[in-house]
Amino acid sequence: MSALTADAAATKRAKLILRTKVGSTLALSVAGLLWAASLPAGLFITLGFAVVLSLWSILEAWRMKIFGGAPAAVGAVAAVAFGAWKLHETLIARDVLALPSADQVLTREVALAFVFSGVVALVVRGLAVLGGGGLRWRLGDGPRFAALVFLVALPLLALVPIRLAGGAGGLAIYLVLAKIGDIAGYYAGSTMGKRHPFPRLSPGKTVAGCVASLLVGIGAGAGFVLSGTLDGARFGVWSGVLLGLVVNVTAQAGDLMESGFKRKAKVKDSGTTFGPSGGMLDLVDSLLLSAPLVAFLWPLLFELPS
Repeated sequence: MSALTADAAATKRAKLILRTKVGSTLALSVAGLLWAASLPAGLFITLGFAVVLSLWSILEAWRMKIFGGAPAAVGAVAAVAFGAWKLHETLIARDVLALPSADQVLTREVALAFVFSGVVALVVRGLAVLGGGGLRWRLGDGPRFAALVFLVALPLLALVPIRLAGGAGGLAIYLVLAKIGDIAGYYAGSTMGKRHPFPRLSPGKTVAGCVASLLVGIGAGAGFVLSGTLDGARFGVWSGVLLGLVVNVTAQAGDLMESGFKRKAKVKDSGTTFGPSGGMLDLVDSLLLSAPLVAFLWPLLFELPS
């Protein structure tokens, strides 16, 4: 082995060790937050946690300068504020879950919260532009603003309906499914990956990593049902298989989406807060597409807790 090859191997090994240490620390932090989410006030704690993550993600997105200027960020913040308020109302009136049509009530409330939040974001963005003395809406502003609101600002609020529908245990299982594939894909790709299916969008992603991630995600979903950890499955083990499949595919898609954001912004990571793991958006990218879908899918696959 040449000196250059040995140095490269040592650097790769050091990076794996450092990322493992950071990941372990973050895992302990998430475990603490999940414990808080299991308390009597856990639904409101989850809402507060989701708001903090959403605002942090908006800040990083604004710094990337690809979603528009300050008016767009203000509109996104308004969307989070309104969405959080609507979800808070749902939590206050959570007795609706005792009704026979609880699944439909929950889905309708969440859908309305997201739709109206988008409208509020648009209005506030327009007012912010007018307040700055301008009224410009260039070609491309609409899609960029929509991406900021619906792909960055609002998705993390879906952690609340997941906690509401699945309980603290369901929320924990969702987060495990969203991250376990990411972890499996990272280590499989680092040790066995050779082919890169998305060299321009995400150079580090490998076919081996993607396949390992998918298999582990599906296996974990089935395992949670078979072990009794995830109960109330309407379709037996197939509920777990489908949940694991959907979470993993959308989590990987979210990772690719965020890689596209970073490529457009010409940055390696969305931030430096978490060292080799990057910024907040780098950590939650697997939740951005999966959380809203799981929030709607959960009542269809699993019975709501009594």
